[in-house]
Amino acid sequence: MQQKARCVHCRTDVVVPESYADGDHIKCGACGTQHRVFRTNGTVRLVIADVAPLREALRDHEARIGSLERDLARARGSLGLGANGLGAGVIYVLYKIGKEELPLTRDVIVNGIVIGLLVGFVLELCNYLFLAKRRTINTLSGELTVMRDEAKELQRKIREAAIRR
Repeated sequence: MQQKARCVHCRTDVVVPESYADGDHIKCGACGTQHRVFRTNGTVRLVIADVAPLREALRDHEARIGSLERDLARARGSLGLGANGLGAGVIYVLYKIGKEELPLTRDVIVNGIVIGLLVGFVLELCNYLFLAKRRTINTLSGELTVMRDEAKELQRKIREAAIRR
């Protein structure tokens, strides 16, 4: 009597003949992954035979997750367009003292700083809500979620293979 078990990698059914004992290796016909056979109480279960490639893939995923987290923190913390508010404040001060021939007083400087901060805030808010910064943050967040899910799946497979040894 032949039993079927699912491949851990591609989830296709693998036919396991009775001649395969507990601990024997069998290869998935669809993806070629090597599995170990485990027979318990009349049921057949397959686990990955060699977890070294999974551990390597997990290390690659963890490195990529670290890189994505740094990129995401940099994107969230960057000033982007908001830094242009400083330029707007300087232009205001230069206009007041150059065009209107006002003396460089504390009021002109304070007005320039306030205008610079307001313009910078509005530009940064627009960048965050509508422009490239928002798109970058969303893209990085999506990639990070996918990488974390894949890393969890790899950890599960490694853990499952280690328990069955």
